[in-house]
Amino acid sequence: MSAALAPAFLVASLLLCVSGAMKLRSLPALGAGELALGAACVVDPTRALAVALALVYAAFAIVAEVFRRRRRACGCFGENDDFPVTLAHVIASELLGTVVLAAAIAGPKGLGWAFGQPAPEAAALLIGITGAVYAVVLVYTVVPRAWGAWERA
Repeated sequence: MSAALAPAFLVASLLLCVSGAMKLRSLPALGAGELALGAACVVDPTRALAVALALVYAAFAIVAEVFRRRRRACGCFGENDDFPVTLAHVIASELLGTVVLAAAIAGPKGLGWAFGQPAPEAAALLIGITGAVYAVVLVYTVVPRAWGAWERA
């Protein structure tokens, strides 16, 4: 069961790394904290780290909902993230937190798990995980811009 959650857990962990890295200039302490937790979950996840990651995503979902109601930008991906938070943003954080919590209960798997698969499977997993991280970044950054342009039309 936990192996089935491993790719999604890695997506959530790597997404936090991306978010943290993009905040290093504007919010260095927060960015470094996100990067450290995400990297720890990617490299050597424990149940405690996975619970911490789930709590971070729960906090993100709460903050995102508050910002959505106030029509504020969140800056999740650094200083260039200036569009108001959308419902997609809130839902993405809730879903990621739920998946991470399930992985915490089942036993989280890190990147070593992916590399431990047969070469073709490992390659497919790594490509899929990378693509999924990119897609979720788009949900947080491009979807609000596209939605805003559509609403103004």
